[in-house]
Amino acid sequence: MSESFMTTRERILLLLKKTDFPLTAKEIMQITGIRKEQEVYDHIYHLALSSKHKNYVVILYPPKCQSCGSEISLEKPKRPSRCPKCKSERVSPPKFLIREKD
Repeated sequence: MSESFMTTRERILLLLKKTDFPLTAKEIMQITGIRKEQEVYDHIYHLALSSKHKNYVVILYPPKCQSCGSEISLEKPKRPSRCPKCKSERVSPPKFLIREKD
């Protein structure tokens, strides 16, 4: 199927399946032309929900605090504004990959 006929979610799915390394929401925005970071996170969340019934799994590389080094756990994909431990705003964004289930 041509990418011009794919939905935004299908394009994100294809991109994250094909990439060799994890991508941030901003990188996904640049490649797909999406304008809002939250829209990328919403699509990834729904891809993760539907992965329970599909043959792929969404891999989340959690955000890390660049000050204290702690990993920040997330219930839903998003970019945290501050570290819950040290309150630093120097937090790396989460990264995502999609791979086939074993």
